[in-house]
Amino acid sequence: MSLQSRVSGRLAQLRAAGQLLVAPRPWPGPLAGATRTRGRAGDSPAAPGATGPRARTPAGVGTWGAAAVGRRAGVHTWDPLAMAAKVDLSTSTDWKEAKSFLKGLSDKQREEHYFCRDFVRLKKIPTWKETSKGAAKVEDPKYKKDKQLNEKISLFRGDITKLEVDAIVNAANSSLLGGGGVDGCIHRAAGPLLTEECRTLQSCETGKAKITCGYRLPAKYVIHTVGPIAHGEPSASQADELRSCYLSSLDLLLEHRLRSAAFPCISTGVFGYPNEAAAEIVLATLREWLEQHKDKVSPGPIWGGPRWGGGAHPGPLTSPASHRREQGRVALCAPSSPLGACGPLLDREPGELSSERAGGGRGRHGRRALAEGALAQVDRLIICVFLEKDEAIYRQRLPHYFPVA
Repeated sequence: MSLQSRVSGRLAQLRAAGQLLVAPRPWPGPLAGATRTRGRAGDSPAAPGATGPRARTPAGVGTWGAAAVGRRAGVHTWDPLAMAAKVDLSTSTDWKEAKSFLKGLSDKQREEHYFCRDFVRLKKIPTWKETSKGAAKVEDPKYKKDKQLNEKISLFRGDITKLEVDAIVNAANSSLLGGGGVDGCIHRAAGPLLTEECRTLQSCETGKAKITCGYRLPAKYVIHTVGPIAHGEPSASQADELRSCYLSSLDLLLEHRLRSAAFPCISTGVFGYPNEAAAEIVLATLREWLEQHKDKVSPGPIWGGPRWGGGAHPGPLTSPASHRREQGRVALCAPSSPLGACGPLLDREPGELSSERAGGGRGRHGRRALAEGALAQVDRLIICVFLEKDEAIYRQRLPHYFPVA
């Protein structure tokens, strides 16, 4: 039975009973040894918090309900989403159902599913414009000074799995099923459903990228990319593959209308790519990409803004209809939804969208067409490092690519 059918059935039960009872477990998801009981006609409702054989439910109402939101018996008005404000993200829940459920939650509701409580919000991560005030000025930088671009780049040293951004990038292996380093950390933090979804993607080629849900991560999405293995001096083709990892990931940001992303150091761990050489490629790629896309702004919110990404809901929906049909697909919109717009790209499964779009290809012209057709502007790209030596490398090289204004 689908999640929608289960919610509809539950709503009908609660309307008939006229009240909402608290149960000691989240919904949906099985509980070992749990049973569902029904009260006899004429039994009085249980007092809030009552347990034991005398704690009966009204006739026709099961004992499972809105534990996650703490609603008590006798409450007659409530948000349908509040009934299921938390879902079991173990393997007992289908990953498609869990992903659909998470997309329906507000940012505040999603916090209940984070694997950690010490997550880092985007607004707490300083931009390069803020952190570069003490940096030494470079006499002959590779690029011109640009205050706007300096506000779009950040250097952060810490745990990438704790960043509350639209997407984090995973330095994956070709199987996409988890491994060592940051790959293993992301899979462990996101939970087993991430591996289940990755299994359906059927691997990934070097230099390409694929996207999945973030599940228990503070990040909404995970973009998986496979970097080159370069033990020793990297070749020109390996440098191109590393550059393609970043460009493919950025393609997916635009394709899904996401506005913030954090990148780890791809290929510099067990894959053996030299840290200094990788930093030069990363900074040059991000600088050139931001220059090409800094004027690609959204033509205005589409019925309330980008769906499941891009910050707070800007206001009520402006469309006279509650749904639209585009490219043969219907995308439903809820006027009170914090998710906003309902474009057809995000109604497709993220796994269906690799960095190669139909008709777009991997070439320069395909990427330009993708960017020009995007409906959102990327606001922040975060270079996330874990080692002190990587932080030192980027602090020394950043002024050459993003000069202090």
